[in-house]
Amino acid sequence: MLAKKAVNALFVVGIVAILLAGLVRTVFFPKQINAYENRYAEKLAPFTLEGWLDGSFQDSVDAALADQVQLAQYYKKAFNLVSSRYLKAVSEPVLSRCPDRYVKYVDALMFDGYITYPYRSLPDLTEWLDDKADNYDRYFQAHPELDFYVYYIEKDTDVDFQTGTRVGASDYILDRLELPPDRLGRFEVDSFEAFRTRFYRTDHHWNLDGSYQGYTQLLELLGVEDEPLAPVGGAVELGRFSGSKATGAASGFSEPFYAYRFDFPDMEITVNGAAADYGDQDAFLDGLRDRPTYGDFYGWDNGEVIFSTGRTDREDLLVIGESYDNAVLKLLASHFDHTYAVDLRYYEAHMGEEFRFSEYVEEHGITQVLLIGNLDYFAMSEFCLEG
Repeated sequence: MLAKKAVNALFVVGIVAILLAGLVRTVFFPKQINAYENRYAEKLAPFTLEGWLDGSFQDSVDAALADQVQLAQYYKKAFNLVSSRYLKAVSEPVLSRCPDRYVKYVDALMFDGYITYPYRSLPDLTEWLDDKADNYDRYFQAHPELDFYVYYIEKDTDVDFQTGTRVGASDYILDRLELPPDRLGRFEVDSFEAFRTRFYRTDHHWNLDGSYQGYTQLLELLGVEDEPLAPVGGAVELGRFSGSKATGAASGFSEPFYAYRFDFPDMEITVNGAAADYGDQDAFLDGLRDRPTYGDFYGWDNGEVIFSTGRTDREDLLVIGESYDNAVLKLLASHFDHTYAVDLRYYEAHMGEEFRFSEYVEEHGITQVLLIGNLDYFAMSEFCLEG
């Protein structure tokens, strides 16, 4: 009896210790990345009376603890993995019989083995796209000394795979931008066949072939006369991964992660003001790291990343984008003197000040500006220019 009580006491003490350690970590040493869900980890919001009264502070505590408590992501991953593998096994006969139809898979949408986002309705988007076009046009007119370029990346939200009908959002906004046609580019996805060869099965980003095609198209759009950097050797398989779409009930889905090796020129890189490499491509390709993710391999979303090659005979480029450009930033930077990459969602949080467009381009001597993203980028107000 005494031994049983001692075991019970040790168990309770262990649970309390884990909870206390999680609370300390949440408050004082929060981690930055939720690697399992490929996003920034939730953190505790500052306490305010208003936040307490409207419940937002309590919500932030719940979200932060779910991300910060030790082993929380492992528990979540283990539960999702076991349950989703069972669900996947019993659902595969249905999925395999419907390769040319969207199939609802609990909280995901499947099409021929790919986890997809539903295609969007243009009438629901026009107000947001109009606002973005108006915003960009104001800055085009205010800065005639700058060469602006816009690149729209179509993906699964831009076409109905069952019928081949295109949503038309890219045409809609590109037609409203007051730039010469040769300053406007598009990564076109007009069918499922075009999508499947250039995007991951479980992640919302370009795969290695899609991103390389995007890179070569961007060089042409930007008027770069250099030959594109060519992959050194063929595609390398770095292991399996489950991308950003493979969460919850769909976390049982995975796929091989393939990548190309490139011989990048020497460059100095700062990430959010500190010297650091962007992404960990060499470590994965050299076998020093395993379990790749899109962010770990190519680089994460950051407020500001600066690449400097020392090629003073080249111009300076400002890239304002989101996570799609992560896979091409080092490639693009190889052709410029300085390349500044800014994600407007995170600039203020990471750099400690607001991003003021006019001040930034003047301070850094920018001559070319690339605005790049997918439908969400062009619809979200967070990517409007200010200042």
